[in-house]
Parts: sequence; structure tokens; C-alpha cells
Amino acid sequence: MHCHATRTVIHLRALLGACIALAGLSSCALLQGNPIEIQYDSGITAGGVQWEDTSTGSGEPVTEEDTVTIHYVAQLQDGTPVDSTLDRGVPMTFLLSTPPVSGLREGITGMRPGGKRSMLLPPDQAFGAQGIPGRVPPEAAIHFAIELVSVAN
Repeated sequence: MHCHATRTVIHLRALLGACIALAGLSSCALLQGNPIEIQYDSGITAGGVQWEDTSTGSGEPVTEEDTVTIHYVAQLQDGTPVDSTLDRGVPMTFLLSTPPVSGLREGITGMRPGGKRSMLLPPDQAFGAQGIPGRVPPEAAIHFAIELVSVAN
């Protein structure tokens, strides 16, 4: 389901050096030797959902046959809030093959329990030409920040 997946590596040596310089320290053992690397996966699904793992989680990857429990924050691309389970304090549970927003099926498939993922759903994978009157304009892409709380088969 996840096409065009890539693995991004960020070298933190320069970032640590800048932080240490700002703190007034002249040397640091962390800067000697190999750079620290952070690796995370990202990609674009067949339906155009852009995703990026911010925390991988552990365990078996989610499939469309699973029931998932997630926390999410949904926003328009300009940062305007749309909805949030965190604000309500109650996660959402659904069968991944029949998600409340179609792009979540492609965006969540492959996540691991405990993982966090940022995704951008194109309009046809979000609320489409109708939008949600008063909340989501027609043809709006929606940004979701997802935390996969649990998975049941």
C-alpha cells in the first residue's frame, strides 16, 4: 500500500555543535567520533497520502483487516484546527478497512503499535468537494497527526 517509501537520515552533529556553542561550551564528547543519526520512514501511498513516521512503535505492522485505536489531531494546511481526540480525551476505535476518513486506511496501514505518524491527506482522501460546512472548506487537504494506541486482529 505504501509506494515510494524512503528512509531519511538526519545527522545531528551540526545541530549539537550549534546548541553547545550557544550554551558556551567549547567541546563535547558527543561531537567527537561518529555523528548521531535519526532514521524515520516516509512515503506517498498509491492514493496520494503523504506520510512520515515521527516515532516507529513496535510489534507487527497494521493491516486493513485490523481494528485500530488511535489518537489524532486534524488540521487544515494553514494550522486551523479541525478535530482532535486529544481535546476530547477519548481515542477513536474503528476497523481500518472502513475508516471515518478514507485516507486514514492508506495512511495508517503499516504503522506499528505505539507509533506516531504525520500525514497529509489530499482532498479526495479527506472530505472532498463537499468539505464540512463551517469547518473544512471544499477541496481541502487535511493534515493528521496520528498516534496508534492499540491494534486488535
